[in-house]
Amino acid sequence: MSQTNTQSSSAEELDLVFWDTSAYRWSPSDWNQWRYIPDGLGGEIGIRFGVSSGFGTFDWNNGGVPPFGSVNDGTGAASFGKNEQAGLSSTSVNAIRMQANRQFTSAHNNFTVELDFSRYKGSKVGGKDGVAGANTFIGLSDIYAGLTYARTTVTVTGTLADGSAASPAGWKLVNGGVAPNTAGGNQPSAQLSLVNGVLQGTSTPAPGGMANSIDTVMGLVRLDAAGYRTLHLRHDLYPVGGNRSPRVDNSGLYVASAFPRKPPQPAKPPPIDLVVVIDTSVSMRDEADALSQTIEAAIAAAKTKCPSDLRVTYLGIEGTFKKTRFDNTVRSYLTQTAKVDPSSLRGRTSADSANLTDEQKKTFDPREDGGRAIEDVAAHFDWRPGAARSIFFLGDEALEGGISVQGQDQEDIEAATRAIEIAKKTGTRVHTYLGTSKFSSDAKKHDRIYKEIEGEFARVARETGGKPFTSKDALNGFQAVLEEVICGSNPNAT
Repeated sequence: MSQTNTQSSSAEELDLVFWDTSAYRWSPSDWNQWRYIPDGLGGEIGIRFGVSSGFGTFDWNNGGVPPFGSVNDGTGAASFGKNEQAGLSSTSVNAIRMQANRQFTSAHNNFTVELDFSRYKGSKVGGKDGVAGANTFIGLSDIYAGLTYARTTVTVTGTLADGSAASPAGWKLVNGGVAPNTAGGNQPSAQLSLVNGVLQGTSTPAPGGMANSIDTVMGLVRLDAAGYRTLHLRHDLYPVGGNRSPRVDNSGLYVASAFPRKPPQPAKPPPIDLVVVIDTSVSMRDEADALSQTIEAAIAAAKTKCPSDLRVTYLGIEGTFKKTRFDNTVRSYLTQTAKVDPSSLRGRTSADSANLTDEQKKTFDPREDGGRAIEDVAAHFDWRPGAARSIFFLGDEALEGGISVQGQDQEDIEAATRAIEIAKKTGTRVHTYLGTSKFSSDAKKHDRIYKEIEGEFARVARETGGKPFTSKDALNGFQAVLEEVICGSNPNAT
């Protein structure tokens, strides 16, 4: 391979997790000894410093800085995410840094860094444990570019999982951007090149950088999927232009693991169970017809305004309306579909009138037991787990078996209160609709009774988090009312 292998990260968005170097510090016995550093994935990466054959180790205290962990490393973090690295992000850019000391004064000096991935959790980023793969990056920064002062080359070799020699043919290089000026006016911005596994600075500055930059900015080498058990980085340092002054090399070494960034997923629409319950007395036939004719259009419109996973069930109170959606009763659905014991239901049947007084029988119509129907559906409907629970009750009489000639009575108010208690206990919103009805030939008395009943319908809705409607809201058709009911049943609604 004779060409520089580079890759812009703009085509792929990646989140990088760098190794955790916070606890790493050099000790005098560390030459040629393995130390292990958390890889940020639950495993470890080994690191070992040494020298190549023919070179000797050196005393870090002679003007150098021994290796140390640099968390959120200054120069690396400053150039990370810039230029070709623009598609990458990380919460912390961590490195191991060192400065070669003043013993490095000859025409050719050397040190080595080895990395061991036998404890690496590569499976966390789509690879295999024990090897570094295609989602592993090795980075370098702040090495002499060879423009004005000195030159450093880093030759990277290694072994695969089976012990055979690694090949750099599939590796990719991405360069960072300009880092802030350092003391003395030097600006790290020279870019790295990667040719045949050899990393070195170039005469090309990063965009916006100085043409005579001394140090390279952060460069990341992305490995391929071959699976690397070890990597060996040989650092060779040379003076430039006969310069024999001490070589001081402030080098940062980075290891990162990449998680391909998934595009934001649209939130799943919330599940909603809506039970439409209607008073099946003859006077409600018009509402049953109108609702049945407009519900599909209302649902379609609501899917755009307030998307949801909606299930709608239509039930009549102790009766049905032919040729409408209300072809099943509350009692039949709860006992046959939801498998509820009939004795647990509060709703009454015609047979229950045998236990009523003659006066009570005059105002008793089980088809108009709206409060009890709300109780039974809230407590016993087969609600889907996790679904928002809503009832839309439509009626034109008071909530306890109809209306007496005197108007709403205490039993009706108590029925509303019980319905509210059960609905709140079961987390059920109740929306109400009060249709038209003739309560008295005396206009004033009619208005009084209507307002009393309207107040109780509204109380049931508001105290359970629902919305109250009247026939006035449906003057232009039922679709707008139904859209409000559906959207008002959405758990995200306010």
